[in-house]
Amino acid sequence: MARLAPFRFALVLTIAASPALAWAQEVPPPAAAVEGDVASPVPGQTMPAVGQESVPQGSSLVRFLKDVGGDYKHFFSKETAYWYTGGFAAAGLVHFADEEAAEALFDPPSATQTALEGGDKYGNLTWQVPLAVGWWVTGHAMGSSRGADAGRDLVRAQISATSWAYVLKFAFDRERPNGDPRSFPSGHSTASFATAMVLQEHYGWKVGVPFFAASTYTAVSRLTINKHWASDVTFGAFVGMASARTITLHVRNQKFALAPLPARGGGGVAFVRVN
Repeated sequence: MARLAPFRFALVLTIAASPALAWAQEVPPPAAAVEGDVASPVPGQTMPAVGQESVPQGSSLVRFLKDVGGDYKHFFSKETAYWYTGGFAAAGLVHFADEEAAEALFDPPSATQTALEGGDKYGNLTWQVPLAVGWWVTGHAMGSSRGADAGRDLVRAQISATSWAYVLKFAFDRERPNGDPRSFPSGHSTASFATAMVLQEHYGWKVGVPFFAASTYTAVSRLTINKHWASDVTFGAFVGMASARTITLHVRNQKFALAPLPARGGGGVAFVRVN
């Protein structure tokens, strides 16, 4: 078995190639001059025809790209620093048992290998990306703004988490247990834990727990096939969760207000989201 190269605990966060995006900004139209109760157009401004809806400027793709760019900007935050600090501390502790864990899990029974094959597939981007896109498309098709929003965040999380994972992979270039390069952190763990954290933020622990269980299943599967050290999957989980927390800032920042809900013979109150 290949010996573990010296483990370097220094975080190098560099984006090798960040495409410059020209963000489309919506410029509010000039205010109408109001005469009494009738709004008259400002000279030079064309008033829309009656019943004609104003078309928002900027395509959905431009807004999505702008949000993705903002995800990288927001990544450099105090909260992310806490997640990475905790991740390095946890990976550092696990690192002391890396070789022992690799030896214990080396060449497991065929039944165990077969049982864990699903985890290796689930953490792959060929599963995670279609899962994210499918969630987004299904949410739109069903008219569920919550589902569409969660799916959109899943796609953003995969973009962010995967890019950071590969920045770290090339920065550390750690040798895998099987001798291959770029072991740290585990990309499978990063992708699957990013998905779990996004869904937990949107739907709570009832949905989050099963996906976190699937992510743990994936992490273990990477050890039994000799692809990663235990500290690789540990830190990969933190990278994925930190990226997802950055993506879902808008979910935690949502504000709600009480609004009256009239009904025949009575009434009630409703929680209304304030944008």
